[in-house]
Amino acid sequence: MYGCVLLVAALLGYRSFIGITDLGLPDVTWPGAVVLLTGSAVAAATVHPWGGQVPPRALSAGAWGVAMLALVGSCMVLLNLIQLVLTGTVTDLNGNSDWSTFAERLCLAVVGALFVATALSHARRSAGVCTRCGRTHPAQVSDRRYPAPHAAPAAVRWIAYAGCCAFLPYLILHVLGAAGVPGIEPNGFRPAWHMLLAGFCGVGLAVFLLLGLVRPWGMVFPRWTLWLAGRRVPRFLPLTPVWVVAPTLALYGTVSGILAGAGILGDDLFGIGGAASLAFGGYGWALAIAAVSYQLRTRPLCVPAETAAL
Repeated sequence: MYGCVLLVAALLGYRSFIGITDLGLPDVTWPGAVVLLTGSAVAAATVHPWGGQVPPRALSAGAWGVAMLALVGSCMVLLNLIQLVLTGTVTDLNGNSDWSTFAERLCLAVVGALFVATALSHARRSAGVCTRCGRTHPAQVSDRRYPAPHAAPAAVRWIAYAGCCAFLPYLILHVLGAAGVPGIEPNGFRPAWHMLLAGFCGVGLAVFLLLGLVRPWGMVFPRWTLWLAGRRVPRFLPLTPVWVVAPTLALYGTVSGILAGAGILGDDLFGIGGAASLAFGGYGWALAIAAVSYQLRTRPLCVPAETAAL
């Protein structure tokens, strides 16, 4: 559907797809429409019988390719969301209202998420592995058991701690800006203290989510959760928000850091722009790595029928 929208827009002469021309880069409206329409055919081939004539690796590569391109195109949506929360509007680099670009990036984020799900589903089905545990085993499965709560490997834990600490320069600079120190916030903006409090609460929730992926209490509810204490944490509960935000955060931080370093965005790499890139990029990559570890550690164990009977 979005590919068709882009195709019509391109035919009508629309030339500001995802705001890329504002950065001095070539227009990609036509290529974007072609990629999405081609990707729709790839997605259909993964679930229809006629797709069996296409090599599974080609379908998986196509689905992953569209997913990655869509997520790269949507990476700046986080910047729009932050601006929307702080100011109630969305603007481009020149200060003009830019709701259309915001909508485009949101659509690409949805497209990217859908294609990631498609690629994962197709890879699992075409590999002939167990749909419950992701492994190959000949024994009949009659029960599902889960591993005991345990922490992530030390390397993953340190990556998670580094991702939490990546927010410190960003928060410190915002505190200084709210205190009235000049030259920190762009265009003389001075955040209100209630905005700062909301930012600290958001970072606190982000840190809580990341630490939950690497600590044992992320697998089983701890004692302070009252009636939930001792119950297994459903895997989708932490993983759903993680995979919704991790790609956007990682790509936004990485791309904005590269563009700021190249002077395209006009931000100082060692100022608030660079601190934002470090915070969101560092946290996003740490979140993705911790999520992969969490998925592997919490994967259900398929028990053969004869073992379950014992």
